[in-house]
Amino acid sequence: MELLLITLRVLHFIFGVFWVGTVFFLTLIFQPRLQRLGPALQRPVMGVLTPALIPALMLSSIITIGSGLALTLIMRWGTLGTFLASDWGWAMLMGTATTLGAVTVGFGLATPTARSMAKLGQSIQGRAPTPAELQELNRLARRFEALSRTNVVLLLIAVGAMAVARFI
Repeated sequence: MELLLITLRVLHFIFGVFWVGTVFFLTLIFQPRLQRLGPALQRPVMGVLTPALIPALMLSSIITIGSGLALTLIMRWGTLGTFLASDWGWAMLMGTATTLGAVTVGFGLATPTARSMAKLGQSIQGRAPTPAELQELNRLARRFEALSRTNVVLLLIAVGAMAVARFI
């Protein structure tokens, strides 16, 4: 049992750090600087990174959530009936809810928006975009930025709640 708990903790920690760290880096550092370089550089760079990033982030989120759920169930199995009677339970619930919110925002909203931007960008490659295409690209870019920042906030709350839960 001890080896299982250690393995789950290591998986949860490593894949959680990768997932959250990557989202923070991309949203707060990489994307704003890449955006300043303009579409001529932004499109090919994101076109190469996105096919690798999305599956890696999805796999990391699945392993993080799965190992976290398994840890919670194994460690608190006998007290699940009183889960919300403790501060620990409430902190874990908040962390879980914001994690699921981040998955929804990141993979359910931001990823399709990024794919729409990439598809539109591909369709205008090699020519100047029409005013309507440029307007749509700008709208999608603003939406993607807002969703990415929302995702950062949700993940920050999730990590904070999980960290605090250990001590309450």
